[in-house]
Amino acid sequence: MNEAIAPVRRGHGARLMAAISRRVVRDAFTLDVLLAIAGLAVTQVRIIQSQHGWPYAPIALQVIVAVAPALIAIRRVDPVLASAGLALGAYTSLLLGETDWVLLIGCTLALWSLAGRCRAVPTVGVTAVVAIAPLLASSSIGILAWDLYPEIFQEFTSPDGSHGSTGRTPSAVYDQIANMSWPWWVSAALAFAGLAGLAALHRWNRPRVLATTGERFDDVRRVLGEPDHAIAVDLLLATAMASLLLMDIWHGKSLGNWWTAPHWMQYAIGFAPFTLVLRRLCPEVPVVVMAAAGLLTYWQTEERWTLLIALAIALYTLAVLRPLPVALPVAVVALAAPPIVAATAGFGLISTLFPVVRNRWFPSEGLETNWDYQELVGRQWPVTLSAILLLPVCLGVVGRLYQRTRVARLREVELEEQNRQREETQILLEGRSEIARDLHDVVAHHVNLMVIQAETGPDLAQRDLDEVLAGFQRIGDAGRRALGELDRMLSALRDAEGRPDPALAPQPGLDEIAELANGLLEQGLPVAFELRGGAAGIPDGIQLTAYRLVQEALTNVIKHAGASAVEVIVEITSGNGVRVCVTDDGTGFDPDGDRSGRHGLTGMYERVRVHNGTLTISSTPGCGTKLSAWLPVSEVSVGR
Repeated sequence: MNEAIAPVRRGHGARLMAAISRRVVRDAFTLDVLLAIAGLAVTQVRIIQSQHGWPYAPIALQVIVAVAPALIAIRRVDPVLASAGLALGAYTSLLLGETDWVLLIGCTLALWSLAGRCRAVPTVGVTAVVAIAPLLASSSIGILAWDLYPEIFQEFTSPDGSHGSTGRTPSAVYDQIANMSWPWWVSAALAFAGLAGLAALHRWNRPRVLATTGERFDDVRRVLGEPDHAIAVDLLLATAMASLLLMDIWHGKSLGNWWTAPHWMQYAIGFAPFTLVLRRLCPEVPVVVMAAAGLLTYWQTEERWTLLIALAIALYTLAVLRPLPVALPVAVVALAAPPIVAATAGFGLISTLFPVVRNRWFPSEGLETNWDYQELVGRQWPVTLSAILLLPVCLGVVGRLYQRTRVARLREVELEEQNRQREETQILLEGRSEIARDLHDVVAHHVNLMVIQAETGPDLAQRDLDEVLAGFQRIGDAGRRALGELDRMLSALRDAEGRPDPALAPQPGLDEIAELANGLLEQGLPVAFELRGGAAGIPDGIQLTAYRLVQEALTNVIKHAGASAVEVIVEITSGNGVRVCVTDDGTGFDPDGDRSGRHGLTGMYERVRVHNGTLTISSTPGCGTKLSAWLPVSEVSVGR
């Protein structure tokens, strides 16, 4: 009783542990997303408060450092990519005049997780590269700063006595950046994190899921695309876009823009990308909010690319999730409103949105003298920009159609597979039903007559000799009729060409497999046959099954494979079972492809299943086929 319940309990325990493992992985990813969001927020605050090279640095350097904390979210899924990207961001922060500790902490966490996804040698290699490369490149910071930053600010006096200046980067800022260096102890700490993670893996048996580079990229796409992670991923996306937009606003203010906008408007526009959190639930909201923020931004600055990207993402999501009759009108209205409003806006609307323009002119002199108003009115939202932003809508419609087509195709393949399985099952059931019906209706009837005749033997022995002989004659007739019916049923089990199996009587076994191999040798196909162990003690049923597997495999080689050589190995393990392996160098086939007309394979699986064995068929078109079967010998079978 306990032995019967134990597997059930182990099954429930395995399912419970699998569920807990999935929940832990899901919660771990959510935790990493929250850490990434916190990193983005801290980095953004440091950007706004920075007095170093940020206002003068190229936009590419600023973007790398601003969005690099987002890689913390995938530190467990792809720690190689995360650690390399975070280390690059930390090194880039030196070119901005400061060390970003958020990126260094994230890189440390990624290196700690590295051993759980890579083997020991790649773990040590990646750790060494991430730790040592920034230290070696530290000597080139001054050269990079000279190439990346504008000319150093210098004052000069012309020959006519006038004063002037060249360059935009203050010399103090440049000197600070040129003197930056990567601390050696930071590299030591990163190396320690990677090696400590490897040591902890072996010491405490931490979970480990090895993966290649391609598999890690696939895992990243899978994790980011899982429905359970949708809110976390959208929150991370919204935070990253808001961080970049706030950086745009801050950078624009350093160039003299945004001074006409109220203080609250700058933050309202900067946090507008947070509506992307609703892009799957209600995509109309981020589209409308981002279009309105884009109009206000267009009046204030030329730095608006982040907001336009966020608007493009919202438009794409709208087209993917909403039917075309809903998505197209919303998108057209949202993109048509900004140029119309910008073209028709008068002093009343402009002064309401930007009250500062009211104090910058004298009404008696007319609006022409209000240069701030004229500058705002002159910044028109171009119609071509709205036309370009229709491209994400078109891509979303195409993506929606592709998704529907893909789902339909997958469903069609699934239905075809189900139909194939039902056909194979039906074939098996029909064959079993026919044999069972014949055995019950015909063979069992004749055998029953033979039993009855045999039981009347003692009575017949007391009568005359003629009646005794007649009784034996009836028993013989019933036996012959039973043999005839058995022969009829066996004739139904002939091969596809209708040829009867010449080895049906007596039942073949392991010793007869050599005859199959010799038969192919006579036909010109070399077969290397090897029988390891003796057949003594192996039940007849298992021997017959092994013989049939080899027979069917060799038949398939002759009919379909076009092979030049075949190897057959039958290994008998004492008291355990029989292992059969048939390998050819033929054309091969796709085992997962269409099996219509391949009832031989179905019969192989059915024979092996009867003995609780396993059958594996490995094949690739053009690379031959390998059949491996294991037939265990149970104590019941041995007893029989």
